[in-house]
Amino acid sequence: MQMRALLAFDDPGGGLVVSSLLKRLEKIKNINLEIYSGKFSERFLNQNGITFNSLNSNISIAEANIIMDNTLPDILITATSGGNAEQELRNVAFERNIKSVVILDFWKDYSRRWLYSSYPIWEMKEKVCVMDQLTKMEMIQEKFPEQNLFVTGHPYLENIFKKKQSLQNKDNSERNNFLFLSQPLEIIGIKDYKVHPVEILIKAIKKFGICTGKKSTLIIKLHPSEKLSEDLNNIVNSGTQNLQIGLADELESLNNLIRDADIVIGYNTIAMFEARSLSKRTISLNVVPIKNSLTVAMESSGIEIVNLSENEIYECLKKEQSTRFKNKVNVFEGAIENCLRVSLNEL
Repeated sequence: MQMRALLAFDDPGGGLVVSSLLKRLEKIKNINLEIYSGKFSERFLNQNGITFNSLNSNISIAEANIIMDNTLPDILITATSGGNAEQELRNVAFERNIKSVVILDFWKDYSRRWLYSSYPIWEMKEKVCVMDQLTKMEMIQEKFPEQNLFVTGHPYLENIFKKKQSLQNKDNSERNNFLFLSQPLEIIGIKDYKVHPVEILIKAIKKFGICTGKKSTLIIKLHPSEKLSEDLNNIVNSGTQNLQIGLADELESLNNLIRDADIVIGYNTIAMFEARSLSKRTISLNVVPIKNSLTVAMESSGIEIVNLSENEIYECLKKEQSTRFKNKVNVFEGAIENCLRVSLNEL
């Protein structure tokens, strides 16, 4: 008997985590796949020649009903993006008693991801694949029903950590090369600041340059949903002879930017896990309180966490990377099969 699976995702994080299941799903002969992708996730599908339908970030309940009528899925598999599209599809699935599976892509904003839900969280019918036990416990504290939460791991991180790739730092480089992975400050929870976090980072980098006797380069990579702010633009234009500062071309691949860096620095984006999967030294600036689950996930991946302090960042840069984390370890192994198991059990 042929079954239909509707996969829908919008933001890059969700697109990466759900599309990580595609290769395995395509091998299941009795399941037909229908894929709806938002603009920021389309490139993941185009790169692999996968056919898909376009999905707006925000849709009406009428549009969600049309999509469901056109696909008539036996199961809906979604991510949890910032817009309402995936949730409106889940709302229709809830009303029609269609099986639904959600794959969480990051360790924060759990309740916020169901903001557009037409039903209370504690009455949800969908099954939710979460990364680890700590995440599950944090979600239970936010009134998510325990019986609907399944610890599976993170499919995208399993994918990239199992690849035999390593972009090691260049030996005897004449410069200290840094890559900063930026994010919109309001999204990570910084609404008011006296000094931009990157300005504090720059002071530490300059101090480190004096210590090493090398000139430095800092490349700033904007998040896909981020616009260049006036403050960041001023920072980009504040370079000196000893510290060149540049803005990454939005078309430049992340892998290339990571390859050219000695150290990758950011706040708490998924791209930092990508840097670690390529064996790059990666440092997270602790600028706002984060979930305990995220702290543990970063540390287990070898991401170093440092407070937003010029001196603490400088001292961190001076230290040798822990031998425990010089080479990547796949702490996410088994996630793809676990998510598939949850989905197939629903069918």
